[in-house]
Parts: sequence; C-alpha cells; structure tokens
Amino acid sequence: MKRWVRVVLWIVGVIAALAVAGAIFWNVSPWPGVWIIRSAPDPAGLHNAETAAEYVPDDIHADLDLVYDESSAEGRLDVFRPADADAPLPTIFWVHGGAFIAGQKEPLRNYLQVLASHGFTVVNVEYTHAPEAVYPTPIRQVDRAIDYVVAHAEKLGVDPERLVLAGDSAGAHIAAQSAMAIAQPDYAEAAGLPTSVAPDQLRGVVLFSGPYDPTTVDYDNDTFGFFMRTVMWSYSGTKSFLDAEEFRYTALPKYVDAEYPPTLVSTGPADPLLKQNQEWAQALDGAGVDITELFFDPATTPDTVGHEYQLALDTPQAKQAMVAQVAFLRDVTGAEMREGVADAWR
Repeated sequence: MKRWVRVVLWIVGVIAALAVAGAIFWNVSPWPGVWIIRSAPDPAGLHNAETAAEYVPDDIHADLDLVYDESSAEGRLDVFRPADADAPLPTIFWVHGGAFIAGQKEPLRNYLQVLASHGFTVVNVEYTHAPEAVYPTPIRQVDRAIDYVVAHAEKLGVDPERLVLAGDSAGAHIAAQSAMAIAQPDYAEAAGLPTSVAPDQLRGVVLFSGPYDPTTVDYDNDTFGFFMRTVMWSYSGTKSFLDAEEFRYTALPKYVDAEYPPTLVSTGPADPLLKQNQEWAQALDGAGVDITELFFDPATTPDTVGHEYQLALDTPQAKQAMVAQVAFLRDVTGAEMREGVADAWR
C-alpha cells in the first residue's frame, strides 16, 4: 500500500474516532452544551445592568467580596447600604441570573446600589455554577450567605428581623426555592434543604424573569429546547432530571402553600419564560399568597422588553419595575421612608 494511502486512511480513522468520541461525550455529559452556551456573548443576559451606572448615587457604602464560605472560591458577597444610615435596615438578598451555568454578581453592583438608595441594605450573593456544582448547592450557599450576614448584622447595617429574598432569571428560582425552604418547614425537611433563619424573619420575595417549574418546559422546542435541556441536565447533575427524586422539589408551583411570603413576580412580554412567570404567579395566588404582579400588554410594549428587562434602567418599563419593587419592599418590611433614585420616577 502506498504511503499516501496509509496517511489518508490514518487521517480518516482519526476523524472517525473523534466523531464517535464526540457523539459519546454529547450523550454522557452536559459539558459540550455548556461550552457552547458560555461562549455566547453575555450568556447570562446581564448586559442591561450597564445602564444603571448613570443612576448610582454618591452616598452608598459598599463592602465588596466579603467571604461567607471559605470552602468555596465563589463564596463571596457584596453589601450596599446608604452611607449615612444610623440604624439597621431591612435587608434584601439578591441572587443573580445566568441559567445556573453562567453569570456573576459584579454586573449587578450598580443596579443594587440604586435599589439600596431607598433605605435598604442589599446583599449581592455569588454562588457556584453548574455543572461544576449541582443542585442543591446554590440553595445551600444562599443559606450560608444569610447565616453569615445575620451573624454580622450590626457591622453590616442589617435588621435580621426584616429580610427579603430576591433574584433574576436562574437566581429568581434559587431565591424562590430558598424562600420556600424558610417559609415552609415541612417542604424544607422533605427536600433536604437547610434554613438558618425562622419563617417570620422573611418578609417577602422579589422575582424577575425566573423559571419555576422544570416539569412544564417544552424540551422539544426547536429554538429553546437544547438550551433548557443543557441547563437542567447541568443543574440537576443527571440527564434524566425529570425522573430524579431529589430534583422534583424544584417544581415550585407543586409545593407552594399559604405560608409562602408576599411575593412580587414580573417579566417582559418578549421573555421566553413569560408563561413560567404567569403560571408561578397563578400558583401563588391559588395557594393564598399575597401576590403582586407586574406584566405588560404585548400589544403596547416594545418587543425589546423581555428577559431581564428590569435591569435596563434607561427604559420606562425598567423604571416602572424599580418603582414597583421599592413600593413592595417598603410595604412588606415597614421600611422608613427615605428618598431614593426611583422616587423621582413615580
């Protein structure tokens, strides 16, 4: 056999072997899909938060990258509060989005300082992505963050009796499930989730653009199915996530009851997760939870108002969302009135 023929056959064999190996890898690990998603520009969808920079007031005190969990490189948090606050403030724990597999807390710093300007202490929580760490790791990390902040309440300007959990996108699910564990002890025990504070310390929940029930997602959707299968496989730790006993507790509408705290739910009409948000709001209302909804008429709303719309503070819809959540937070926490950035937008 001629040498060039042997070379060609060798190349073909290598390509075939790589193709087989790649096919096997695609079927035994979510990592190929994760790499594709993470390689996209701004896979967490947090770029809208850049618009908050022009609204950040000068009088916000920031403690950055405090370590709440020394066992994890991601176990860090930021704390923002008005610099002249002379008493403990109602405190919001915010969990960022990123489809459970991407995102960082840093892009939200400006947005959360705007929120803090209204008389709140705001905690910006980092957590470990999937598939590096799987469910329920982020829930446990949020609990550790709460425990850390409450333990340092005096230093950080925190009122531990007036806490709120909040989040966007995947962070909304993490915050919502963390709230369920705190507010519904029987659920926490069944799901095996930790709780470091009592139910009456949690006054409310603020949720934007979240997924709330993995069992109702259309995983065969041509444009969204691959993304959601990759995300849920990564977060659950198993390709058969719909059959995983522990993971079934992430289907939050199936477990919510009247003990769940007052909740604000919102997203934009162009969000692929709009139905998830509407169904979650309906489940809360059906359970007897005090629910505040902020949805928009698609006929009169720009098609740019979609997932994570609330971060784009240069739009009227995001300004409306900030006004609405500040009003909600003041109501559920009994916060003293303090003029903040969004009070000029009412």
